[in-house]
Amino acid sequence: MKLDLELDSTVDELIEQFDHAPEKVSKAIARSLRKLSRFAERRILRELARQQSISQKVLKSLGRVRVSLYQPGDRAGQNYSLIIWIGALDIPAHYLGNPIQTRSGVRTGRRFWEGAFLMRPVNATHSMVFERKDTWQHKFQRSKKSGRMMWMGLPLEKKAVSIWSSASTVLQKLEPVLLDRFTTLMEQELNYAFNIES
Repeated sequence: MKLDLELDSTVDELIEQFDHAPEKVSKAIARSLRKLSRFAERRILRELARQQSISQKVLKSLGRVRVSLYQPGDRAGQNYSLIIWIGALDIPAHYLGNPIQTRSGVRTGRRFWEGAFLMRPVNATHSMVFERKDTWQHKFQRSKKSGRMMWMGLPLEKKAVSIWSSASTVLQKLEPVLLDRFTTLMEQELNYAFNIES
């Protein structure tokens, strides 16, 4: 027994679309991941800045947040991947704003460092915020700046803000949000690839 079916042009178009489906799907995935990378960077900068009372501009200028996108063509044997990197070393206080010396300490941006003072080290281009450690003593030694022998209260500690705990908290909270956002973006991009772009 033989059955012949005549298909109309819409089914032919559908078959043609699915012939190119892997290419369209890979384009949709790439576009979704690009949008997701920008979304992730914005959210991480916003959350870190809010938790640490630091401006997003400072975090961005220090290069503390990087989001990279790898596609299968970038590295052999790799699938699509989105890599989020947060530099978790302490941020020196002088980057938080213009340091201003007061009688009782130093103010930088929105933070106040009680008992701290401004000092410009020999190899630095600007003043930094320092504080004497609890075990400090006066020592008679040669100054690297002037070359004279003088009494110095040492050791000193450079003041900085720790972002390690905030960064790990932000990443833990953001993981489900990113998965949800990727699902939404993927739906939009697949719709665009199959219904609008073709």
